[in-house]
Amino acid sequence: MLAALVTGEGLPPIRSCPVCRRGEAPAPCEPPARARCSGAHESAVHDILERAARNPATPAAIAAQLAGHPSVLVRCALAERAGLSQEAYARLGTDPAPAVRCAVAGNPAVGAPLIRALAVRRDDPDLLRALARHPGLPLDVLGEVASAVRIGPVLLPSVVAADPGDLARAAASAPAAVRTLIAERHDLPAPLRNALAGDADAAVAKAAAPHPGLSAEQLRTMVARHGVQVCARVAANPRAPADLLEELARLDPPVRRALRAIALHPNATLPALLVCLEDPRARGDAAAHPALPAAVVAGLLDSPHAEVAEAAAGHAALPAAVVERLVAQAERAGPDVAPGTGAAAAPSLPRPGCR
Repeated sequence: MLAALVTGEGLPPIRSCPVCRRGEAPAPCEPPARARCSGAHESAVHDILERAARNPATPAAIAAQLAGHPSVLVRCALAERAGLSQEAYARLGTDPAPAVRCAVAGNPAVGAPLIRALAVRRDDPDLLRALARHPGLPLDVLGEVASAVRIGPVLLPSVVAADPGDLARAAASAPAAVRTLIAERHDLPAPLRNALAGDADAAVAKAAAPHPGLSAEQLRTMVARHGVQVCARVAANPRAPADLLEELARLDPPVRRALRAIALHPNATLPALLVCLEDPRARGDAAAHPALPAAVVAGLLDSPHAEVAEAAAGHAALPAAVVERLVAQAERAGPDVAPGTGAAAAPSLPRPGCR
């Protein structure tokens, strides 16, 4: 039946569709706004072919006939499915539509020979970025792709799947762009982790900075060597000590991303959090930090910034008497109180006995 839906062989022509039946009673299902029918029920036929192309039960040889279909959506659906021949994927890999080519490049069913053939397409950066996320991408091909396009700070499936020994060998001879991508994996063996953390390239060290196995001394060395380029990710390391977080918070000019990481860090101390409370993006998280003492939290209740007042109103350090007063104020104000007018407007006030 699926084969017949694609080829049309043995099936009678479609007699009607939701578009041409629009307005009838009882009303059929409402067709999409883009649906069209000029008497040949084009949208209904298109939807049938798109679903057949995507359906893994459609015979691969039959589905492959849709590689030349005029609709990009049908060809995309075909490029995303498994079970086609490598020749069919190769044809789709040269499709004029970038979306189709990218769908092929990211399809796990595409084998290594075709991956290598696609990787030489230096004139197609979108395809190369999609290929970089292929789970079966060989590490040597990753080097070619990373040297051609910027991939960004992301943990790639091929790096996750790679054997640590293979990663160590690749890192020893690969360019900095590949070492950076390897460093994004934070369960690496200690020798490889330490080599990447001590890398002379700031981008590599930055990628390795959040690794939980790094010592405080390694983190300090990284900051001393690379400066503000690594501060935010050093601050995100779960083993970053309190005194280092304080030093990072006091940097002038401030490193905004580092402040946001410090505001969320369990090792952050009061001096660091007070700095974070002055930052527009970090202050909401800083106000909710458990290291803030009750006196500071109480003072934040009257903050002109709604996110600070709301976080303070729900803080566990807030004395019960203050919570009861806030609840009473909120009840008197009623539901129409304007937002951002202090803790009484906070929607998540804790109730006495529920803390």
